[in-house]
Amino acid sequence: MRVHLRRGASRHSAAFVSAQACQAEASKPSSFRSSPASEGPQLATKPASIPWSIAVPPEVYCEYCGVKLGDYHRDPQLMMDVQLEGPRLLHEKYGIPLGRGVSPDFSTYATGSTLGLQIDFLQDHAPSPKGHPIKSVDEAAALRAPEDIRQAGVIPQMLEYYEYMKAHAPDGVSVGFGLGGQAPLTTAVLLRGHDFFLDIYDAPEKVHRFMETLTENAIRERELGFEITGGKPGDSIGFTDDYGGLLPPDQYIEFDLRYMLEISDHFGATRRSSHTELLKRPHLVILQDNGWTYIDVGTDPYITVKDCVELLHIDWLVQLKTSDEMLLATPEQVQATYRQMVADGARQMLVELCPGIAEENIFAFIEVAKEYA
Repeated sequence: MRVHLRRGASRHSAAFVSAQACQAEASKPSSFRSSPASEGPQLATKPASIPWSIAVPPEVYCEYCGVKLGDYHRDPQLMMDVQLEGPRLLHEKYGIPLGRGVSPDFSTYATGSTLGLQIDFLQDHAPSPKGHPIKSVDEAAALRAPEDIRQAGVIPQMLEYYEYMKAHAPDGVSVGFGLGGQAPLTTAVLLRGHDFFLDIYDAPEKVHRFMETLTENAIRERELGFEITGGKPGDSIGFTDDYGGLLPPDQYIEFDLRYMLEISDHFGATRRSSHTELLKRPHLVILQDNGWTYIDVGTDPYITVKDCVELLHIDWLVQLKTSDEMLLATPEQVQATYRQMVADGARQMLVELCPGIAEENIFAFIEVAKEYA
């Protein structure tokens, strides 16, 4: 049963607002799963099988291929080569399952680019937004979705790269076109910055007009993806929602959940999933009560495996923290963290790599993962 959507907001309900609001959203990596996710929480400390995955972002593939990220983004052939050679190298070195797919990769900032967000494609680092283009709540309320999404932001370049890859991909390699998965609230924060959270109190009706535009744009982007690839909406839909947890539950329902549900209803989806970063315990229950069947809380510092075991009867994932528990850890610490998460009730395990992680730590993760698989 869906919760009631209340319009307007009080300044005194800002208990969850955080200074982390404008932390840059990382580009979402590809992920390799060793086996299907299990159904329902497992409370035993020695489960029969724990599926595991390693997520690999473009910057890691570039690291292993010896390619600069800036060059990767500027050349469709080089982008395709890295997306094929990177997985092959990691498969040979670590035994990570080998994928055979490519797609235009312009980061998750591609969504905001259609509405004025400028992306800095750096030579040595992951893409970064060049500030927040919307300077006032009035400007936000006046924003309109582009009439022709194909001509907006980096979409023309994505389409050019897609056509190139379709024409030049080796036999047996699929070519995808991913767009529109970003939740409207995350797009709003990228466009408006931390002032977005003040706008909710000062001018909630104007914020709703802003959010309706972002929702319309997200729908158009998803529809373009289906048009390009010939795909059709299914009964499942997913969102990346890195900033929703900065809102208290009532505002989360009104300014975030509401618009994800609008998109879901537009496509007739009945199974919903999210990758998030900053949710608190109440947000998990809200999503579960509103038709979410899977929640990946990422490396959320506020949610533990025990929280998910206690609160959720749907599928969920808590990741190893890329920096603290992988990059800066020893192999022994990697394995100790893994074992503790399984003991706490983890149903599946995943770590996202980043540049600079020691090979010994990756081998340590895989070794302990295989013990439980």
